[in-house]
Amino acid sequence: MYLTENEIMSQHLALKKTWEYITGRRGDLTNFFSRYPQRRFVFLGCGSSYMLAKSARCMFGACAGTTANAVAGGDYLVHPEYYKEMMQESILITLSRSGQTSEIVRSAAHIKERYGIPVLSISMKDQNDIMPYSDVDLTMDWCYDQSVCQTRTVTNLYLALAMLLGFYRQEDQLLADLARVVDENEEYTRRYRPVLKETAAKNWDHAVVLADGPLHGLGEEGALAFTEIAMVPGQCFHLLDYRHGPMVLNGEHTLTVVLVQAGEEKLQKDLIQDLQRHGGTVVTVAASEGTELKDNLPGVDVNVEIGGDISWIARGIPFIFVCQILAFEKAMVLGKNPDEPKGLDAFITLIYS
Repeated sequence: MYLTENEIMSQHLALKKTWEYITGRRGDLTNFFSRYPQRRFVFLGCGSSYMLAKSARCMFGACAGTTANAVAGGDYLVHPEYYKEMMQESILITLSRSGQTSEIVRSAAHIKERYGIPVLSISMKDQNDIMPYSDVDLTMDWCYDQSVCQTRTVTNLYLALAMLLGFYRQEDQLLADLARVVDENEEYTRRYRPVLKETAAKNWDHAVVLADGPLHGLGEEGALAFTEIAMVPGQCFHLLDYRHGPMVLNGEHTLTVVLVQAGEEKLQKDLIQDLQRHGGTVVTVAASEGTELKDNLPGVDVNVEIGGDISWIARGIPFIFVCQILAFEKAMVLGKNPDEPKGLDAFITLIYS
């Protein structure tokens, strides 16, 4: 079994540990938010973790009286003065698999030393290089991906961010919904893997992921999974915005993964029917309750149902699996090694002269 396959298909075990761990840290995290009540957040990441930072920006930025931004570590290193006003009086949250990526470590060090703002770090490796600059550390080594491309790490980072939001907003319903998708994850992944494996064998050579709101950054990570794991081009766009130019490239060799939301179902249905007319492969991901759209789309290749009427943010956990397993199964079809994509490293170390 490939490492990537094992990390995707066993992530239900890691999700349960993460749920227990973050729940056990609720008091520490609630105290952290109380101790630093500025309600300004900056999320810092690189690659996959930067895409998750963009989802976190949307999650926290939609909270009352709160501002949130996402910055790529390399961007900050090159342009630190540009972000001066953004960093002042904010809370910095760093996201990293290893805690050793140079862009994040050096940026966190500079921000902490220059602005003295509180730092909360989330990573998958204890005793990492960011921890000396952190006020609170969340480390989840059971989520660390040994393969180059991140899958289990991504899903668990997303869960940690969503739980953090639940604590910040004191939103017990969100936390209950997250607990539900964690509990259902193993059955869900085993149920849908066979049909998604069949979908991976269809005649498509590039992938498009369509997702909105707090799941758009996660959708970008889903598109990156196609690029890194299957080594086919992957892109992500907002649903209706896809018509504004990018759809011109959608054709018979395109796989399009569409996250369907309750509400404005006619607009979403019209978009999906437009995609079908382009002749490619269409996979929809929709709640099994709360939307009738899933029952009224003849010709869609696969509809993946997310159980229950759960919140938008909680749907991200089953949604990202669809992209991850499609990417892995496509790699198998193409005879690629998903564990060691050529030219990629697990984390980047910059050399300074």
